[in-house]
Amino acid sequence: MVGKASSPVLRDNNVLSLTALVYSLSMGIQAVLLPLLALAAGYSKPDIGILTALSAVTQLVSRMASAKAMRYVSDKLLVACACIGMAISGFLVAWSAFVVVFVISELIQGLARGVFWTAASTHVVRQDGPSVGRMAAVNFLSSAGLLVGPLLAGFLARYSLSTAFYCAGFVAVLAAIPAMTLRKEPPFSKEGPKMTRDIWNQREVRLGSWAGLTAGSWRGILNSYVPVVLKSVGESYFMVGLMVAIANSASVAGAGITGFLNKRSPVKVFALGVVGAAAGTALVGVTARSVIITVVLLAIGGIGAGLLQTLGPVLAAHGVSQQHKGDAIAVAGSFRAGALLIAPFFTAMLLNTLGMTGALFLVGGVLGLPVLAARDVLTPASRRSPRS
Repeated sequence: MVGKASSPVLRDNNVLSLTALVYSLSMGIQAVLLPLLALAAGYSKPDIGILTALSAVTQLVSRMASAKAMRYVSDKLLVACACIGMAISGFLVAWSAFVVVFVISELIQGLARGVFWTAASTHVVRQDGPSVGRMAAVNFLSSAGLLVGPLLAGFLARYSLSTAFYCAGFVAVLAAIPAMTLRKEPPFSKEGPKMTRDIWNQREVRLGSWAGLTAGSWRGILNSYVPVVLKSVGESYFMVGLMVAIANSASVAGAGITGFLNKRSPVKVFALGVVGAAAGTALVGVTARSVIITVVLLAIGGIGAGLLQTLGPVLAAHGVSQQHKGDAIAVAGSFRAGALLIAPFFTAMLLNTLGMTGALFLVGGVLGLPVLAARDVLTPASRRSPRS
């Protein structure tokens, strides 16, 4: 039974979850259609990867800037502003696919994404009570938006890519409405944050950062090269949207079960998520011509990424004091944002020498390396040192 003290927190979290759902619906439409719009406009495959990675540039910067901004303004204002930014991004490419407009749209979208997730995650973890379940609820509905978005994108794209982006922009505007009704938490103390080095010394922050790295890389590949791979083997726009939606539905499931699994061992959940996301990335190019096997791999990757996306910010925030939770989330989030930039860019650089299949296989292998940070749960108990 929920006590009186926690009821306002839960109601507020429901509003934030609704905001994340509508916001992610817009993002889901744009994520699957941006590379397809670039392909239709005549951009090369390496160019598509580079253009998609541009949004991660501003997302990386905005992650750290958001932590500083929350020392002056409320996190709910940043959430609402991020929704408007996502809307502007969609309206721009609906108007024109010219390269300058495309670049500006990607940069604005990255800014909106970085601000939204840093501010929203901070809003969750700074309130009273266990935050894993509340974060799981926000990510669950967010992932649901990313599930429905590609399906809607595939439907709308059959008529007009421009119309699809106008719809995405309008949906993002709607997301700002519930955002403005969130509880107004006071800005953090203006006292300077801990040095990043000191924050990084906390194991929870490191694990949260590696979780963001792998989850962000999986998302970056899904938003850039997975639609291209599927389209290159002859799949229709609708089928591309459907298969991306399946990956996102698996991410919904991963986010939804994180709260339950986390009660057993957060580090084991971390290891499971890393392996799943890495495998789902490495093998999708190999199996692209087999719809069934590709769907299974996309689902495995989605579950792994969903686990990591939910667990990462909570782990990072639990490793620091109340006044530095925003800074810890920003540090962990910067790894996710950096991965959104590096993964598509690194893949683009490998295409000429390894081809699409080889490039994705190598990138997926690299994504699995953070599992070494959980080596204490991979080592048999009889072989562990007393300190492990």
